[in-house]
Amino acid sequence: MLVRKVPDWQQLVLRWEELAVLPTSWKAALCQWRGIYYIFDRQSGKGYVGSACGADNILGRWQGYAKDGHGGNKLLRGCRKENLEFSILQRVGPDMPAAEVIEIEGHWKQRLHTRAPYGLNDN
Repeated sequence: MLVRKVPDWQQLVLRWEELAVLPTSWKAALCQWRGIYYIFDRQSGKGYVGSACGADNILGRWQGYAKDGHGGNKLLRGCRKENLEFSILQRVGPDMPAAEVIEIEGHWKQRLHTRAPYGLNDN
């Protein structure tokens, strides 16, 4: 009763510290959503684009960032996790092949100029 309804995926913006305390209902939604997400570093003004189509979809990827702030990504290691914001750029179908999801991710990286040196993607 006290938990807010999960925002529409197009309106969802979370700070890094919120990832660790997501309500169960929000986790359930993020676990079902596959797609392309965006991480914005408020300090540098740079962004990172990633894709989620594996175990637990977006929830699974974001839980990795919740642990350490970088999820194993080299250029995110230089960011202060407290400055990171997470949002969803695009949702995709639950049966879309991983190769297609990764191709869409590449288009977002190009459109948003998130590849180094302008952004935080190193690929």
